[in-house]
Amino acid sequence: MADLLTHGAAAVLVKAGTGWRYPAVFVAGTFAPDLASRVPAIGFGLIHVHWVSLPSWLTHGWQPLHQPFGLLVLAYVISMFFRVHDRVGVFLNLIGGMALHMFLDVLQDHHGVGYLLGFPFWEGHWELGAVGSEATVWVAVPLCILAAWVASKKQATCGASLEDC
Repeated sequence: MADLLTHGAAAVLVKAGTGWRYPAVFVAGTFAPDLASRVPAIGFGLIHVHWVSLPSWLTHGWQPLHQPFGLLVLAYVISMFFRVHDRVGVFLNLIGGMALHMFLDVLQDHHGVGYLLGFPFWEGHWELGAVGSEATVWVAVPLCILAAWVASKKQATCGASLEDC
């Protein structure tokens, strides 16, 4: 949970400093890798353990949605649900949020597991390992407070519509 909070707060701070068009889409892009890969895996895993045996591809097959190639496909599919003239902006903001998510994830040390950043073209895993994966717990609240303050300042200067700021 703290990881999603830090990803979202970091997205608000990045978006406030780089432009404010489609901020909700950019923040959603930072949530998408975990929501698309972890939530189905956990849900189907619970079903598998407690109710009925499921094939392993159904419980473990979501991992590509937490890798760059899978995220590119996911961003494209999601952007197709928007109006034609918004699709490029939505796609780019989703990709930007997803890239921020991946950057923040590879900063963490996952005890040698790393990320398959080149999947399906390269099977090696990689991470910087600069901070422990538990570090998000300690920075989540201060980062969220800072992001809320920055967003409120941005809204005060932009008026009611944050999309046109």
